[in-house]
This record gives sequence, structure tokens and C-alpha cells, in this order.
Amino acid sequence: MLNRVILFISLLASVILASMLFFTTPADLGPLGIFVFFVMVYFVVLGITTFLTKVFVRFVFRRKTLLWKDYADAAVLAFWPVMVLVFISVGTSNMVFSLIGATFFVALSMFLIKKV
Repeated sequence: MLNRVILFISLLASVILASMLFFTTPADLGPLGIFVFFVMVYFVVLGITTFLTKVFVRFVFRRKTLLWKDYADAAVLAFWPVMVLVFISVGTSNMVFSLIGATFFVALSMFLIKKV
């Protein structure tokens, strides 16, 4: 059931994201619109990572259902592209620093989820 909810939210977010990209500019949106853009990117990537996690769990661990930790892993992994976009939009001087910073944050979050 949760997979269908995530799929529906992801499809709805992709429609909203496409309309934002085609019909507006960042100056028209303002700060709240840019925040909504980042949230929609997160929801789209969450649907993709949940699907990839489901495929990974099915083939590697031979389970048909996802555990709550699998959903948590997918949610943290979905935050990586948003972190990279945030680092780029803030204006970091080096792309490698953006990738390393986002990867470090996601790896630390994954470590903390595994310890819970």
C-alpha cells in the first residue's frame, strides 16, 4: 500500500515539477516557489529510489516486501540529488566539493539509520 502512495505522490510531483519548469522562472516563483521546486524534486527522486530499493531487496535479499528500514534508506538516498542542487545553487566554488559534501551527509545519515 505504501508503495502505491509513494508512486502517486511521485507522479503528482513530476507533473507539478514539469509545469514549474515549463511555465515559470525562478524570479516569478520567489523563495517559496524555489522551496517547492526542491521538495518536488525530492518526491520524484523518492519514487525512483523506492523502486530501485524494491528491486535490490527482491534480487539480493530474496524478500518480497520492504521493511521500514528499507523505506528509510530510500528516503535518505533520495535526498542526495537535492543536496547536490542546493550546494550548486548556493554557489560552491568546486563541483567536487558539492558531490563530496552531499555524499558525506547521505553516508552519515545512512549510518545513523542503521544504528537505530
